[in-house]
Amino acid sequence: MEPLLNPAKGGKECGIEFRWIATGALRPNPWNPNRMSAEVAKKLAAEIKKGGMILPVVVRPIHEQVVAGQECPAPLQYQIIDGEHRWLAARELGMESVPAVVVELSESEARLKTIQLNRLKGEDDAELLARLLRELNLDLGLEEMLARLPFDRVELEQTMELVDLRESREVREKLDREMAEILKDRVFSVIVSEEEKAVIERAIHFFKSRGDASLRPGSALTKICENFLENSQGGFSNAGNH
Repeated sequence: MEPLLNPAKGGKECGIEFRWIATGALRPNPWNPNRMSAEVAKKLAAEIKKGGMILPVVVRPIHEQVVAGQECPAPLQYQIIDGEHRWLAARELGMESVPAVVVELSESEARLKTIQLNRLKGEDDAELLARLLRELNLDLGLEEMLARLPFDRVELEQTMELVDLRESREVREKLDREMAEILKDRVFSVIVSEEEKAVIERAIHFFKSRGDASLRPGSALTKICENFLENSQGGFSNAGNH
């Protein structure tokens, strides 16, 4: 396959090539900080066996020492920059070759790339991950998800519960808002006779005709009471004692 040209610093170009490489021609680098538990490694191998090795390893060619005046010989081995666990799984499964992206890099650049490819990734949004897992659970079921995803049962169930917690919180907040509206505009009721009711209604009508006609009856009655209290200056008497 023709190599791809990748623009690098200083306007130079370095070759990036995709090829299938014999599993035995690959070797791990000695500086890889990435570790994988035996349980997750087992899941990785099972997934590669089931669906193939979708993600290639990233490698750099290791050339023999070149004598002055001689052409650079073909590499005998390739050093893994990223994908050591996928390579180990492929070797365990007996795969004769693996897909690889071959890049010409110095050792210092290779060390840098190992860290970058391990760490320069986004982070899961907890709620979005929970919703995604809930959707997968409907399609695949919990047991298949446990077999294929890097979660144990407790992690998987707790993560999916985040959706329920969020929905419960949203329901509580909605109820709180509705209750606040009810309390804000709650009904204030008193027992009055028909004659007293008629007096109150005439007072409300008169007050609204002299001011803001858009006032609700309750608001108008409140204004009447406020005006009475202000004008009485605390010195009013009980009409029932006259």
